Amino acid sequence: MQLQTMLNTYQGELLSSHDLSFYERWAMDYFHDDQHVSDPYLSITLDLPLGAARDNYQNHYQSAEGASFQGFLIWCLARALKSEWIFSTRNINGKWYRFDNLPIFCPIAVGGDLRFKDVILENVTALSWPKFAEYYRKSVDCNDAKLEVLPQEVWALCPFIGNLPNMAFSSFQIHRNKLKTGRPLFYFGQRKTINGEPSVPLSISFDHANSDPFVLDKLLATFNELTTQSAD
Repeated sequence: MQLQTMLNTYQGELLSSHDLSFYERWAMDYFHDDQHVSDPYLSITLDLPLGAARDNYQNHYQSAEGASFQGFLIWCLARALKSEWIFSTRNINGKWYRFDNLPIFCPIAVGGDLRFKDVILENVTALSWPKFAEYYRKSVDCNDAKLEVLPQEVWALCPFIGNLPNMAFSSFQIHRNKLKTGRPLFYFGQRKTINGEPSVPLSISFDHANSDPFVLDKLLATFNELTTQSAD
């Protein structure tokens, strides 16, 4: 796909230096310079408390057609990523762009010969919860399982949100694409209870060129706020 087509399709625009702080300009150059850093990604796995989010989902969101708690978490995470705009910046051929409507990539285990299928979720942040719940359910349940649905240059831009509900991992690190685009990657694990509180391990990989522990903390705070927010 041509660059201009990607910009038009996914609402992208070239970043100006005036859009960035001094640190952001420095980091985007430094951490993508192969002479200084071979792999700009950082990885962290944390236990994400789910008690308040689960109660809120059951009280306000569960009644929607096709609703699932995992779908609710993905919907909230996608909105948090858009809210913390630096997570929507991507490097393409050495230049940084901001995208407002990238697809969400979700690998789904289906077993059999194919083993996994690609679920591509479009226009997530523009959808209300009832619309997204139905859309997510249909996408997951669709029998037309395929791999590599998107061109590689588009797939490498998409936020990656996976789910391994049977894996009780305490640490998990996903492989990264050779293209250093700056996209974040997330993997939820098997839910559990810690001191009576439901939680889930969440593996996060993020590019130090356009994100860092400081903005990751803000992202998680926004995510927590959205998961505990009452429905409109």
